[in-house]
Amino acid sequence: MLVALLLTGLSSCKKGDDFYISPNAPLAATPATMLAACEVGTFNNLEGYTVKIASIWMQNSSGVLNYAIQIEQYAPTESDMDYVWNPLYLNMNNCKQIADLYGAKDPYYRGISSVLMAMNLGLATDMWGDVPFSEAFQGASISFTPHFDPQQAVLSSIQTLLDNAITDLATDVSANQDLPGADDFVFGGNTSSWTKVAWTLKARYYNRLSKKAGYDANIVRTYLANGITSNADNCYAKHGNGGNESNDWAAYINSRGYIVSSQVLIDSMGNMADPRTPCYYDTISNGGGAPGTAVGNPLGDLNSDVSYWGPYLGGIVDVAGNTNPAKNIVLVSYAEAKFLEAEAKVRLADATAFTSLNEAIMADVSEVTQGANTGSSIATYTATNTTVHTVILEKWKAMFANPVESYSDYRRTGFPMLTPNPNSLLTHIPTRLPTSQQERISNPNAPTPSLDTPVWYAQ
Repeated sequence: MLVALLLTGLSSCKKGDDFYISPNAPLAATPATMLAACEVGTFNNLEGYTVKIASIWMQNSSGVLNYAIQIEQYAPTESDMDYVWNPLYLNMNNCKQIADLYGAKDPYYRGISSVLMAMNLGLATDMWGDVPFSEAFQGASISFTPHFDPQQAVLSSIQTLLDNAITDLATDVSANQDLPGADDFVFGGNTSSWTKVAWTLKARYYNRLSKKAGYDANIVRTYLANGITSNADNCYAKHGNGGNESNDWAAYINSRGYIVSSQVLIDSMGNMADPRTPCYYDTISNGGGAPGTAVGNPLGDLNSDVSYWGPYLGGIVDVAGNTNPAKNIVLVSYAEAKFLEAEAKVRLADATAFTSLNEAIMADVSEVTQGANTGSSIATYTATNTTVHTVILEKWKAMFANPVESYSDYRRTGFPMLTPNPNSLLTHIPTRLPTSQQERISNPNAPTPSLDTPVWYAQ
C-alpha cells in the first residue's frame, strides 16, 4: 500500500507542475515496485466506491445510511466523483509509466501493465462514457486539459492495449531483462495466465458493441477460445499479509456499514434455494430474521436492521463473528467467460446456448462456495428457455462482486428487468455517473452530460 501511495504522484489529470513528474526524471523505482503499485491501485479501483455505486443501482445492495442514501436515491454528487476519478487516472498513469520507462527491455512488464490499464480504462468508460485517454498522461509536455475521447474510440483503445499485451506476453523470455515474479500479486509472473485474461477481456469489451451495426457474436467466441477455460484461470484481486490487509468490501463494512443487502436480489435468488445466498450475505446475525435466511432491505426503504455481506466478500463467516477481511475478490472469471459465450450463442441461434449457460452457473457456484457446491440444482436451463433475458438474469446473480458488468449489461440489453427505486429523485436507474467536480472546474474540455444520458454503447 505504501508503495502505491508513493507512486501515485505520477498524475495526468491533476493540474499544476507540482503534480507532474517527467518520465525523464522518474522517482527511484523499478518495474517490480511499479507493477506492485499498479496492481494494488487496480484492486482498489475495482473494489472501490465506483463499484459499490453499481452494486446499489443494480440492486445487489442497498444504501441506507449517510451518503449511501444519495446513491440509493440516484443522486451521486460531483464532489464524490473526485475520490474515484483521481485514483483511476493516477493508477493508469503509473501503468503507462511502466510501458514508457521499461517496456523496450521488459515486454512482460509492459504486457501486464497494458492489461491493468485496460481494466482501469474499462471501468472509467463504463461509468462515465467519454473519458480522456489519447491526450491523457502527457503532463506539461502537452496539456493538463485533455479532450475526452468518444466511448467508441476508448473501446477501440482497450482492444489495442489488449492486442499489444498479448504480443508482449508472447515474446521469448530471453527478450526480457527483468522478469515479473512475486511483485506480480495476481499470477506470480505467469504470462500464460495473463494472456488468457487479456483474451477474455477482449471478449468482454467487444460484447459492449452488441447494439451496434457490424457487431458479430462469432468474434466473441473466437476471443473466448483463447481465454480463461476454468476457475483455475480466474483473475483475483489478491489480499493477504496474514489477514491484516482487508479487501475494500470488508474494510467498508468494518469502517462504515452504510450499505446492506437488497431484498430484490435475495428474492430473485429464491433466498436460501440458491447455494450462493449464505456466501453473499450474512445469514446468521441477519438483523433479527430467522436463522439461516438472508434479510434484505426492501426497494425504496431505509432499514439498516438487515443482513450485511457474507464470507464471499470478506464479511461474516460464522456464529462467533469471525471474518475473512483479506478474502481475494475475483475480477475476471471463467463464469463470466461462459456467460459471454452463452449470450453469443443465443445471438447466433446456436442450440447449445443452454449448455454454456448451465456451465456458467455451475462455475460461479463452485467459485463462490469454494467448491462446496456444484450448482447443479439451479443450473437447469434447456434449449427452450435460454434467451438473452435468462442469460443476463443469471449473469446478474453471478456478478455479485463485479456489478459494473451487470450495470453494463442492463444498459445495453434492458435486463435484468429492475424496478427503479420509487423514492428516488429520478424515474429510472441512472445511465452514467456525473463528471468529477474537479475535472469539470479545471478542464474546459470536460463534458457534463446528465445522469439520464446513455453512454454510447447503450444508445
